[in-house]
Amino acid sequence: MLSGFQKKVSGAAIACLSICVIAAFVVLIFVLLGKFLSVFGAVVLPVIVALIASFIISPIVDFISSKLRIGRTWACILAFAIILAFMAIISIFALPALAGEIARMLASIPEAFHNVAVHLTEKFPNAKDIIIEKLTELKNFVLSEISVESVMSTLRKISLTASAATGGIMAVCTYLTAIAVTPIYLYYMLTENADFFGRVERNLNFLDKSLLDDILFMLRRFTEIMTTFFRGQLTIALIMGALFGTGLFLAGVKFGFLLGFAAGMLNIIPYFGTMVGLSTILPVAAFQDGGGIWLVAASLAIFAAVQMVEGYLLTPKIMGDRTGLHPTVIIFSVFFWGIALGGIQGMILAIPLTAFIVALWQRILQRIKGRKV
Repeated sequence: MLSGFQKKVSGAAIACLSICVIAAFVVLIFVLLGKFLSVFGAVVLPVIVALIASFIISPIVDFISSKLRIGRTWACILAFAIILAFMAIISIFALPALAGEIARMLASIPEAFHNVAVHLTEKFPNAKDIIIEKLTELKNFVLSEISVESVMSTLRKISLTASAATGGIMAVCTYLTAIAVTPIYLYYMLTENADFFGRVERNLNFLDKSLLDDILFMLRRFTEIMTTFFRGQLTIALIMGALFGTGLFLAGVKFGFLLGFAAGMLNIIPYFGTMVGLSTILPVAAFQDGGGIWLVAASLAIFAAVQMVEGYLLTPKIMGDRTGLHPTVIIFSVFFWGIALGGIQGMILAIPLTAFIVALWQRILQRIKGRKV
């Protein structure tokens, strides 16, 4: 018979062992998922992109289908036609102006570097001589290291690089082929999702009712989180882009509307666009002709004001608490999955995977507490 102390020690040991087993299982899942994506990423990513697009476009299809009283197939075709027409209008009227703005911005980069150099030279008059001295030392070092062996080694590396480039070209072709079928995936997702949960229930009715209820709950919650997040966050990003762009343009920041709108659109990942925008726009405001501390201060004030509008008005009104995804969780998940699954693939899958984990966790809590979430 175990004493009370022994029972506590045994319980703690079992709990620690369980945690270690669960942690090992989670790590194994990450490793296997990473290996799976490294092999089948070109196949999986178009499906994920189509899934995300379906959450955004589905309301348009639903609206057309209900208002015109037509089937989802024709509603989907009409929605595609509207979207393509909208993109064509943008391409005809907005794209030339946008391209011209980008071209002018790229052409101004040498001038911007010159302004920075002049500013630094005024602040640090000896910097030019120091830089020239260090570059001369670097040149002498490189010349002293050149030999027949180093040249042959470089040629071997170039040969290996050419071989890798061939493989890279094949990989790019594979990705382009996979991306080409994304609209097909999207079409079927839009036309077949009217009775999606009913079909899942009918096809899995051989499972235990409790397990089937768990699956349906997580699917519904996952769909709700994904739908609310992408529709809401895209709307918020568009509004923030317009506010950033207009504010910076009126303040006199060079290429302010273009840079501000881009920063706003990047806020589909909360605060990411603001961080990138500040790191890009503040140097422009500081070193452009007529720029300086006051323009930097005005830019900071614009960013602060738009972030307040987003935090106190846009997000509460548009998103609310329906996603269960706090902005901190979203930022962490993007970086976490990006590292865990390797770069851009993990970042694209970050929100769907996090939404699934949230749905699973809510179901576990519901089971533990014996009540609905």
